[in-house]
Amino acid sequence: MDRVIFLFFFTLISILLDFYFFQIFKKYITNKWFKILNYIYWSISSITFLNFVFNIIDINLGYFIKTLIFNVVIGNFISKVVALPFLLIDDLRRFSKRLFSRKSISKENTIPRSKFLSISASLAYGIPITSLTYGIISNNVYDYRVKRRVVSFDNLPKEFDGIRVCHISDIHVGSLRNRLAVKGGIDMILNEKADLIFFTGDLVNNKSDELKGWGDDLSKIKAPLGVYSVLGNHDYGEYTSWKSNEEKNRNFKNLLKAQKEFGWNLLLNENDTISVDGNKIKVIGVENWASSRFQQYGDLDKAYNGLNNEDFKILMTHNPSHWNAKVTDAYNDIDLTLSGHTHGLQYGIDIGDFRVSPVRLAYKQWADLYELNKQYIYVNRGFGFMGYPGRVGILPEITILELKKS
Repeated sequence: MDRVIFLFFFTLISILLDFYFFQIFKKYITNKWFKILNYIYWSISSITFLNFVFNIIDINLGYFIKTLIFNVVIGNFISKVVALPFLLIDDLRRFSKRLFSRKSISKENTIPRSKFLSISASLAYGIPITSLTYGIISNNVYDYRVKRRVVSFDNLPKEFDGIRVCHISDIHVGSLRNRLAVKGGIDMILNEKADLIFFTGDLVNNKSDELKGWGDDLSKIKAPLGVYSVLGNHDYGEYTSWKSNEEKNRNFKNLLKAQKEFGWNLLLNENDTISVDGNKIKVIGVENWASSRFQQYGDLDKAYNGLNNEDFKILMTHNPSHWNAKVTDAYNDIDLTLSGHTHGLQYGIDIGDFRVSPVRLAYKQWADLYELNKQYIYVNRGFGFMGYPGRVGILPEITILELKKS
């Protein structure tokens, strides 16, 4: 229900903005060519409305069509939000002039819009589109960055004080084309010499066949205390067509088999123990679980089986919405949660401790480290990319977490 309400108000605001901005655009549709632009303008508004309808009645359009629609809707919305202040300032100016004018102003003699502010609004509208184009041609999708954080815990066993954890997520190997750049990213992971490596899902876009030719490279990802992985929403093959359920199931089994061949410990609603000098921590891995429209194969009750409150616990769950919906309430003894999924929308501003992205509208925790009542979640920005073949501001990430005993 929350999602329906959010989509309703988002669509309503988007369409109201379309009508508001049309007052500038209509000045330029006096000839036949600009009339064509008029049709294009309202087509985008129609796509916004249809996006709402498709989500409400749950029509399955396929992942790529849904991604295209999403990019159009979000790009249009962001562009208008950026340009909106210029129009508001102009309308405030016109209203004030009308209010305080000593002469009556007839409809035929209305106060014209400021040419400067109108042009500024038009230019501002183009900034997001320009930046999205830049994100594609700049090849930022391979500009891997290492993010380092130190996280302290009261109950971390002293034998694990200073342990270095590498967290990666959302490789989306089917999107990767620059093999040399990807190998460079893998070398960056290995050069960190982390004690543990955690991968939090979305190895492929749709099919296990995407992994062909990548086995040797992904098998290099190793750590002294092991590599652990879980599944993401894309790993189940649900965003593509299959000839039969048997083919889909075979694809899924091949994906599981590949991770085993890489030497990764894939956790499917289960937990494992990591021991150092006789002491231990627990790693919990659940299948994909989301509080909204994505799959809910994750079973945290099952994965938690056999654990107790005194254990130091790290949870791997692909979608960060799981943390708010389940972990911080029913499992408030889980110390650290690792997630991915959001990619930071691959668009935003990410400078130092300042981060902003439209994806914040959908996820409370969407990038970096968050804390609530001594529970932590780290959301990785993603190693690969999906849908939009670029990144603006939110760059691909390799996370290094140093765990310290308080």
